Amino acid sequence: MKKIFKKIANNLRRPLPELCVYITDLIVSYIWTFYIKEVGKGLYVSTGTKIRGGKYITIGEHFHTGHHLWLDAVAHHLELTYTPQIKIGNWVSASDNLHIAATTNITIHDGVLIGSNVHITDHAHGVYSGVDQDSPDSQPPIFRKLASGKTVEIGKNVWIGDGVVVLPGVKIGEGSIIGANSVVAKSIPENVIAVGSPALPIKKYDPVNGCWNKI
Repeated sequence: MKKIFKKIANNLRRPLPELCVYITDLIVSYIWTFYIKEVGKGLYVSTGTKIRGGKYITIGEHFHTGHHLWLDAVAHHLELTYTPQIKIGNWVSASDNLHIAATTNITIHDGVLIGSNVHITDHAHGVYSGVDQDSPDSQPPIFRKLASGKTVEIGKNVWIGDGVVVLPGVKIGEGSIIGANSVVAKSIPENVIAVGSPALPIKKYDPVNGCWNKI
């Protein structure tokens, strides 16, 4: 109980404009809990949050994000039906403008830290490999079917920097770091630092020496 009163007292010390934003965010967070299939305690989302397909989304405890979060579990597009799942673990934190979009499955494990302006998706507008591919002049991209069936998994304690794009069919191993503005097009092993477009490992953590060694 003392911890609760201490937390309230600390927040009351905020400048008035900041306090008003904080209270608004608490109200927004509470309202969104009614639209999500399963959500743990401590949810904190900010103004501008948009969640579609909440019945396909599960969120663990203490999920914190900045402004303009967009969670999109796409169950229907044009005349097609999908079975999406977005699963977010405990103590996941993100900055502003996080966009997560799924038609199949995106799983984010415990302790993941996500920077601002990050896009994570398991699908694309149109088919560009295999059979029945879309051509540039077939129809506008918005009217092309969503290429689905691939999944995305982000391991425990991963740190994803600002401006990163995570593409369909990849797994980011536990403990890895993705540098700012990277594009993750292929799976990344655990405990590495990866950068670039496409993102490639440049360092790997050595638990014996306790340091990150160049690859």
